[in-house]
Amino acid sequence: MDGSGSRYWNHWTDGIYSAYRDLAAAAIRADHVRLHRQVAHLRSSQAFALNLFLPFRDGPRALLSEAVSDLVGRRLRIDRVQFEWVPPGGLLGEIAGDRPVGDEPATASDVVLWGRMRFRRRIAVLLEVKLSERDFTACGGRTSRGNRRTDVCRSARLFMRDPNACYLRRPVRQRRDRRYWEIFAGSHGSVHNAFPNADLDGPCPFAYDMQQPMRNLAIARGLEQDGRVRSAWFGLCTHDANLNIARQWAAWHRLLPEPSHAPVLSASEVVRIGEAEGLTGWATYMRQRYQL
Repeated sequence: MDGSGSRYWNHWTDGIYSAYRDLAAAAIRADHVRLHRQVAHLRSSQAFALNLFLPFRDGPRALLSEAVSDLVGRRLRIDRVQFEWVPPGGLLGEIAGDRPVGDEPATASDVVLWGRMRFRRRIAVLLEVKLSERDFTACGGRTSRGNRRTDVCRSARLFMRDPNACYLRRPVRQRRDRRYWEIFAGSHGSVHNAFPNADLDGPCPFAYDMQQPMRNLAIARGLEQDGRVRSAWFGLCTHDANLNIARQWAAWHRLLPEPSHAPVLSASEVVRIGEAEGLTGWATYMRQRYQL
């Protein structure tokens, strides 16, 4: 940004709207966010998520609450915005403790909108935020050298018949089970019922790009099952021009039993909501910076 043609800011906060840079740094500390290695890149989705939702961290949330209520079909009030939230280790069984240690891999929700419905029933709306990324994170278990059941990866029919044969349940050298399939069986009676439109004649539906949405949806269902919230949703917030992610989200949508299980909030809608709340300087910045 110094005229050199670099695709990186000098510091990641340079990529945040100036009025929210201190708030961004405070949110990173308070939410224990692990910054991505590419966070200072001009096309960083993590910086994009911060720019989109920081105004609602300490600012007005009434119109955002209304828009999200319309998306999920339930009247709710958003009380808190949190970034890069990793669920306690016992929820998905991915990590040993309640926080990842070092480079320990753990599923995180880019943005969580915590709130309440009527009678103060708690809710959570988990959002995956994408700027220019062309796809979701694929399953690493399919190509792992420790995977002795690659036949399950190649066959949705085999996987649905016995989800516990999946390598993801207990990777090599681990002593704990990941709970994805247990969670979906608990919420729908079986994994197949949770994803009734999977092509049984193809590979495991989560062997490729659908693995990342699956893990995030497992967080939502797990939150409901352990009583942390009454209802939870997992949705997408994407740049309006990201057609690749839109196509992948449509494929994800087709796997699910109900259309309402895959809500979409466009980035331009978030900007429109903030502008309607009086955040005109930020809205102008967002439209110019991200060509919205």
